[in-house]
Amino acid sequence: MINIILIFIIIILICVIINDKFIEKFANANANANANANIPKIIHQTAPSDKSKWPSIWFECQKSWLKYFPEPEYKYMMWNDEDLDNFMKIEFPQYYEIYKNYDKNIKRIDIARYFILYKYGGIYADMDYICFKNFYNLIPQNKVSISESPYPENEYIQNALMISPKNHPFWLKVIKKSQEKERIKSDIIIYSTGPVLLSDTYFENIDDVNVLDQDIYNPHISLPDNDKMICRHYGTKLWLKS
Repeated sequence: MINIILIFIIIILICVIINDKFIEKFANANANANANANIPKIIHQTAPSDKSKWPSIWFECQKSWLKYFPEPEYKYMMWNDEDLDNFMKIEFPQYYEIYKNYDKNIKRIDIARYFILYKYGGIYADMDYICFKNFYNLIPQNKVSISESPYPENEYIQNALMISPKNHPFWLKVIKKSQEKERIKSDIIIYSTGPVLLSDTYFENIDDVNVLDQDIYNPHISLPDNDKMICRHYGTKLWLKS
């Protein structure tokens, strides 16, 4: 019995080492690749394929992105759970076993966002994020941009609105830290895959990230709309059920 447990522990350690080497390899390869990068004109969102599960505000928010970032200039990519699973299996097989073994689906959705932005780049927005105008030309093209949190008691930045050139090494740093967080605080989602993970990685790599002013991009839910706002997050918190 002891030998079986020992073998199991060794297998886990080997998987961790392989993933760390994968992350380190690609981080080094792409460290200088984004100096002249452009943000791809892609809008990413994730949602259940069954629209009967969507809160009504999601439909309004989705329409806003399609309106202000219209095709064909911008590509719209909707990801459901099956899409995310296939994406991880095909594009990042080294990480797939860890991805599948998360105890909550929201963790898989969280972590897949970072892989999507690494692979494709573009703009990721939660389904309960509404857009009031096109802000593409306001975003620095060679950095990751992430919205500041209106809830500093919880985290500094949030993963509800994230913008990136493709292959930016910041996401590999987030992914690596997520493995550390999962081993330490796997029971707390915002720590292991969510906004606290993102915030902690930011504070170790502040030159990688442009923080989007919360007053403009992510105002507190208690504040009324005004002409200066570019986006806002309604925070339906459907993820608490997943």
